[in-house]
Parts: sequence; C-alpha cells; structure tokens
Amino acid sequence: MSITASKIKAILYCRVSSKEQEETGYSLPSQEKLLKDYAARKGFTVTKTFSVAESASGEKQRKIFDEMIRFAEKYKITNILCEKVDRLTRNLKDAVTVNDWIEKNPERQIHFVKTNLVIHKDAKSDEKFRWDIEIVLAKKYIANLSEEVRKGQKEKIAQGWLPTKPPLGYHTIGDKGHKTHIIDNAVAPLMRQMFEWYATGNYSVLRIWKELHEAGLRSRSGRMVPTSRIHKLLTNPFYYGKMRWIGQIYPGKHDPIISKDLFDKVQSILKRKTKNPHLSKHNLLFKGMIFCEHCGGMLTWETQKEHQYGHCNNNPKYRDCPQKTYIREEKVEEQIISCFEMFAPKNKKVLEWIEGIIKEEHSQKISSRENEVGRLRELLDRIRRRKDLIYEDKIDGIISLETYNKKFSEYTTEENNLESSLSRISDNSDEYQNLGVAIHELAYQAKEIYKKATIDEKRLLMRQIFTNIVQDGHKIKPKFTLAAEYLSNWIPKLNQDYEPEKTLTTKEKTGVSTPVHPMWLRR
Repeated sequence: MSITASKIKAILYCRVSSKEQEETGYSLPSQEKLLKDYAARKGFTVTKTFSVAESASGEKQRKIFDEMIRFAEKYKITNILCEKVDRLTRNLKDAVTVNDWIEKNPERQIHFVKTNLVIHKDAKSDEKFRWDIEIVLAKKYIANLSEEVRKGQKEKIAQGWLPTKPPLGYHTIGDKGHKTHIIDNAVAPLMRQMFEWYATGNYSVLRIWKELHEAGLRSRSGRMVPTSRIHKLLTNPFYYGKMRWIGQIYPGKHDPIISKDLFDKVQSILKRKTKNPHLSKHNLLFKGMIFCEHCGGMLTWETQKEHQYGHCNNNPKYRDCPQKTYIREEKVEEQIISCFEMFAPKNKKVLEWIEGIIKEEHSQKISSRENEVGRLRELLDRIRRRKDLIYEDKIDGIISLETYNKKFSEYTTEENNLESSLSRISDNSDEYQNLGVAIHELAYQAKEIYKKATIDEKRLLMRQIFTNIVQDGHKIKPKFTLAAEYLSNWIPKLNQDYEPEKTLTTKEKTGVSTPVHPMWLRR
C-alpha cells in the first residue's frame, strides 16, 4: 500500500512505565525527539503529542489512551507514531481498540519507529503476525513488571516499612530501596490532636476538618484536605505503629504518633459502639447521650418556648414504645449535678487522705511492674529474633514460602500481643498514681467544674463519669463508669465515718479500712 505522506497529520504517543526507564534513555523527551525526527523524515505534520509518565495511575493511563483515539477520530488524523508496541498497548483491550480504529479506514496507520513496523488495514500477513506477537510480549512484560512490583512491596512490608507514601504526619527519607518513614514534626501534632478531638465524642468529622483547616493543615501539594480524607486518616493504624496493606495489618518500624488505646477508642466511636453525636447547627447538650429506658431509642430534642425538651421518638416504623413523657433540659441537668454528690469527698482533708493512700500503694507496685516490663521485653526480643531467622531461611531456600508465611503469621500475632501488653504497662507506668489522684480530684470538684464549663466541656465531663444515661418518665438513671461507680460505693461511707478532729492514718482512728482499689487503678 502506498500513501503520500506530504502534509499528512500525525499524533505522537510517548510512554514510560518506570523510573529506571527514564534514567536509562527512555525518558519522555527522548521518545518525543525520536518520533519528531521520524515525522520530519516522512513529511508528517505533528498535530499533538500525548504523553504518559511513570507516575500515572492505570486509570490515568487508560484515560490518556482513550483521549488520543477520540482526538484522532474527531480531527480525522490517520497516523499515530509510537516508539514500540509495548509503548502503545500492553493489554488485549487496548489492542482491540487499536485494531478497530485501523479497520475503519484503510488510510489509518500505526508507526512503530524503533522496530520499523507499520500496521494498517491492508498490511501483509507477516507484519500483522509481528503485531500480534508484540502484543503478547507486551502483555507478558507488564505481567512480569507487576509481579516484580508485588515482590518488592512484600519485601518492604516484611522489613517493617510501607511500600507507598505514608499518611500525613510522616516524611519519607532515604534512597530507593532504603526508604524509611519519620515523623513530620510540623504536621504530627495536628494528627495527634485530630484523634484526641474525635475520642472525646464531641467532634464530628466535619467539625474536625474545619478546626484542622483553620490550624493550617494542608495536603503535601498545599491543597485543602477533604473531609473524606479526615475520615480515612482516623482509621489508619499507621499512626499507632502498624501498617495496613491489602486488607492485612503488619507491624511497622516507624515511630507511632498516638497510642493504640486512643486509636481503638476512635474506632469504637466511628463504628457507633459508643454513642457518638452528630453535632449539627445546634450544639445541644444532651443530644446523642440519653436513651429511652423502655425501648432503648435515642431521645429526640426539640425547642419549645426557648427551652429544650427531650423525648422518645416513638416512631412506629421502628419501634412501639409507650413512653410519651417530655423532659426539660434544665431538669435533666439538676439530676445530673445531684449525681456528683454521690462520689464527692466531703472536704479537702478527706481528699488529701485518699491521695496519700494512692501514692503509698503506687510506690509499692513499682518494683513488680519493672520486673514485668523486663520479662515482656525479653520475650519480645526473642520473637523478633525468630522472625529474622525464618526470613533468612526463606532467602537461603532452607524453608518453603508456605512454611515461611505460616511461621511469619504465628510470630507476628505473638509479637502484636506482647507489644500490646508492654504498651499497656509502659503507657500507664508513670500515670497510675496521677490517674487515681486525678479521678478523686475530679469527684471533689465535679459540681463546680460542670457549672463553669461550656457545652462541649460538660459533655466531655459526663463521658468520664457516665457510660449511659436513660430516661424513665421524668427521672434520669445514669450508669456510672467503673471509676465513678467505685467512688459512689466507697466515698459515702468514708464521708459518714470521717471525724474532722482525727488524723486519718489508721483504721483504728478512722474506722475505715484502707480501700482495695479496682482494676482501673491497679492494672
């Protein structure tokens, strides 16, 4: 077939698939120069160049390919110039698209410059055979490339590092093959604040997004971080030291920004295991916090004559509840404040005595806790050594991949359990004493704190004291947290038995036994 090339329009299609190709002479500019030189020799006029960079996603590559075909059809361009077959198409779907484009017009041609191959409707059988073979080889090449990428990613995970960019709050450092992740000190405090805000139960994702944006949070490209990204960040285990990869959780070697306890609390709220309010235009005090005792439904709040009233929804579509009582917000508050009296020490002297007991008990536990930390660290070091050894055995071919995966899974589970145990002890090691003292001080000042607090602060305070609040007619029945329940049982007896003129040091003088503190203090 003979076609006069003078003033015939052509499209250039350039593509690289890896950073190595760019660094070894296959860069987009070098391909474009090669194709332009060819076009000049053949007398083609280059109308447009379509380029696909190595960083483009599969979806982006497909989009550019489809744009090129549409452009050629729209402007009746009959020639596409490309370096090699594997630069134009690497899958059968694209090959079919190219074949269809060629078959519609005998003047259409695909020029593969480096292999000196020109494909058109009337091409010889051996040329079409070369085209078919090149497509198969290109498909095999991309399959091998994907396999090598997966191997590299799996190896990176085994080493304890994420194969892709880490989330906001971290930097990537190092050269290719040796990249690691470190905390970004400029952004990490905002990420920590994000989790702490959400864990209070007083913040919606939208509200956190607004607060973070005002605090200066931006993406790495300097753009606004969307609300959907905030939700995704809140579910990312990377922040407490783990990595999620293809649905599995792996241990990471990077430094955590938050504790696992904080992360778990956030997940609990996200999944509605705790009652998380969707704060809207009106930040109502008890929205999402009180439930009907009869049917378990959440109370609905509405404004009547400038006052807030709560009541069971009574929606027959969802439940058939006999509860019809409306309860005023101020009446709820009165009952909530009266609950504080149930676990408040009578005076400062009682509080000081309680704190003294806590400090004394704390000093006696330090030695046993240090022994436990040492034992757990020794076990953790041992299991990590085992993981390193089986990895070397896999590399040396001593054990099969199946055996390695089985042992790796077993050791990882044991490692995670030991890390969790050690984290619980380490995180609380310097806080046992302060925790007990703080809880008693909270009990002593809860009423005053509540009266001076904002709505958000009141909600936070109530979440520290109550696990659940139910409405039964005009009565409010709160269920205390473990710490508050303990105080409500013990403090009233102490207040009753305490005599101001006596020094509270012994059972004989006070008539009150030294308390045995529950798990929230002794753990």
